[in-house]
Amino acid sequence: MWNIVTDSSCDDIRFEEQREDILYQSVPFYLYTDTKEYVDDGSISVPEMMEDLKKSKTARTSCPSPASFAEAFRKPGDVIAFTISSELSGSFQSAETARLMVEEEEPGKRITVFNTRTDGPSIMLLIRETARMILDGLDYAEIISRIPALIDRTFIVYALSSFDNLIRNGRMSRLTGFLANTLGFWGVGIATPEGTIQIKGKVRGTKKVLDSIVQDLREKGRAVQEVVIVHCLNQPVAEALASAIREAFQSASVEVRPAGGLDCFYAEQNGMIIGYRVAAQ
Repeated sequence: MWNIVTDSSCDDIRFEEQREDILYQSVPFYLYTDTKEYVDDGSISVPEMMEDLKKSKTARTSCPSPASFAEAFRKPGDVIAFTISSELSGSFQSAETARLMVEEEEPGKRITVFNTRTDGPSIMLLIRETARMILDGLDYAEIISRIPALIDRTFIVYALSSFDNLIRNGRMSRLTGFLANTLGFWGVGIATPEGTIQIKGKVRGTKKVLDSIVQDLREKGRAVQEVVIVHCLNQPVAEALASAIREAFQSASVEVRPAGGLDCFYAEQNGMIIGYRVAAQ
């Protein structure tokens, strides 16, 4: 039995391919506006939350507690857990605390927590590839040994038209966010190797932002194998981006889906987050 756990920074918290021998679990973040608490468990109405955020002077999030992770880890099976970058949230620290708690309760239970140094759709890709390794019959030790290299070749691009909530919650400096927000520009950002968000450039207009994202994929110098684009209420532009990526990388699998609650909270309306995996060197 396998127990794959993530936090709700992963935009797919249900997972389409359920198997009797793999349990998928998502531990929710909590999102707060002036008037409401949202539990990021798949029940959030994103349009309603976006309207709420526009009216709120404050907006903050709270990562899952160690107790929440421990509850997930206690379920049957060898545990592999993936959290959002530790540079963006305390979720990894909560999961590590939970690991120690459960290992003390159940000596011999195998639990490994990975700081993915990334977010959202990239975590989806990591979980999918882990499931493929399970289906291929690899044992726990072999899978655990391969995941760090998998993380190293899984990347993320942020295309955001507003950085207000990232700034308000200390995920980005006020100056960097101000420069990206001015004059109607899109800010195109990437995750650094350490897992922070770095603004790579700012562009104006849909075509230029799509070109900039495709160029980032090209710069890795390796075949792009799988791409997941998540968007916050911006299906047409996300589909246009998917078409541009398919044209540039004809062998790549490309999927478009709505962003989850946490990613919509930070990406804000019209924002897109692109996760992609490249071939091994």
